Amino acid sequence: MLKKKLLIIAGIIAGTALLGLVGVFLFNSKEYFSNQFGRNTYISNTNVSSMTVDEAVAVMNESKGFSVEFSKNGEVRDIDISAAVKREFSKDEVVECKNNFTFQEYLFGREKDFQVKPSHSIVDEQKLRVILEQSLPQTTVKAADAYIDDEYQLVSEVFGDEVNLDALIQEIKQGIMTGLKLDYKLEDYYIQPVFTKESKEIVRVVKEIDAYKNMKIQYDFGENKEVIDWKKIKKYLQYNPKKATLKLKTNWVEDFVRELAKKYNTYGKTRKFKSTKDGTVEIKGGILGWWIDEGKTVQELQQLLKKKKSKELEPVYRNVAAQHGEDDIGNTYVEISIKRQHVWFYKNGKLKLESDMVSGKLTKDRKTTVGVHRLYGKQRDRYLGTIAVQGYHTFVNYWMPFNWDGQGLHDATWRSKFGGKIYKTGGSHGCINLPYDFAGKLYNQLEIGTPVVVY
Repeated sequence: MLKKKLLIIAGIIAGTALLGLVGVFLFNSKEYFSNQFGRNTYISNTNVSSMTVDEAVAVMNESKGFSVEFSKNGEVRDIDISAAVKREFSKDEVVECKNNFTFQEYLFGREKDFQVKPSHSIVDEQKLRVILEQSLPQTTVKAADAYIDDEYQLVSEVFGDEVNLDALIQEIKQGIMTGLKLDYKLEDYYIQPVFTKESKEIVRVVKEIDAYKNMKIQYDFGENKEVIDWKKIKKYLQYNPKKATLKLKTNWVEDFVRELAKKYNTYGKTRKFKSTKDGTVEIKGGILGWWIDEGKTVQELQQLLKKKKSKELEPVYRNVAAQHGEDDIGNTYVEISIKRQHVWFYKNGKLKLESDMVSGKLTKDRKTTVGVHRLYGKQRDRYLGTIAVQGYHTFVNYWMPFNWDGQGLHDATWRSKFGGKIYKTGGSHGCINLPYDFAGKLYNQLEIGTPVVVY
């Protein structure tokens, strides 16, 4: 009896199970027999589960439920972009997707994901941008380029998480045309710094700054020095963060050299000179004196700055003196007194030679030019003047020119007397006539560049 009851219960259970299996079969296969897609079916990012082919085509063309998958730091979110997309699909290709289902796939409700390329698609970029701006994770850090700050120190780049929407939108547009499943890793679309500390442009600028920091251009004016170093150079550096370039402005160079000329030029100035017999006298003019060639000095300095080259130098001079400082005559010089008709030669402050002389006749065309001059040449055995131009052609043994008027010191063997008042009526054409022996001794003592003071 018990056995019979157990058989009845087992039969009931088996029947119930069978009915359940039949129910599941009928429920899961109804799409198959009613020409519908199975559950969990997607075509080109659109859910077409349990739809007929015509229903699926309509939904796909309307882009209903068209979503794109985005991930950031492993967190995934689906964003519906259907409002910004219009597509057209071929019914034949959707039918082909339907025909690719097997009965088992219907029966067990397996997920199917088909990719069909649309025949045509339109993306409203503005709408898509709005959707992404509203739906994507918010930016927490913006990217920043490496750059050079106001103290000319390198500031490293910053890597942020701001999405380059322009690039992402273009990728989505291209992806829509493929009909493939769309998923994007946002890290791949972060806006990157244009310049990092390893960028060749930044590396080059840092090297340039280091070179400028190590530069020192020093102009020597005797004991005085004028220095161009980092402290001055950095005032004129200009960094362009957009191009990561460094430029040294040089419009200040002309002003700098002009100030040097104002400060150190002595050419043509009036000097106070302590004479041998007449105390301190003021002497104006002459060809001795420092005279900076501003144009060539500017050019030379600009080249040094361009090459970032250090150097200790003097300016380019158009004219020079014996020494730098307030007294540019020094203590080695020839002193000529027209009033006393006498010449003295001092070397290192000590009187070495002196003699009477004859200077130029006191007429406009023959008088000796006063001023602080300098010896610019020495020559033995030559003729002075021409009959056609000067009206004389005279041989001298020792010729020592000292100004731009063609005047100089020389022997005058045709004279038997020197000094006194001879120059007033029988003076030279401007030169300083000397006794033969004295002229020879003076010639041997003088060096080119020796100051010649005439007053």
